[in-house]
Amino acid sequence: MNDTIFGKRILVGLTYLDASGGVAKQIQLHGIISRLAAHSLYFERADGNGEFSIPFDGELDVADPDSTYTLRSTGETITGVHFIASWTIHPNLDQR
Repeated sequence: MNDTIFGKRILVGLTYLDASGGVAKQIQLHGIISRLAAHSLYFERADGNGEFSIPFDGELDVADPDSTYTLRSTGETITGVHFIASWTIHPNLDQR
């Protein structure tokens, strides 16, 4: 898969939880996959705010590039998405 993902659009959803397990915030990002490193996938953010990375184990959920997605966080509508990834980020409770 690694050779076929470069130059493709990815949509990433990030859900940040608070200490009680509730949703603190949700963010959606998208952009063009630019490179891979050890256990990380990098993409150039479509909003022009540089490169962003997510953990990568060699697998991504495949999206229908003909579908239209509306981002909840911005209201932006995007098409041409090839891959989707979502992550839930838990707070580090050991550093309280």
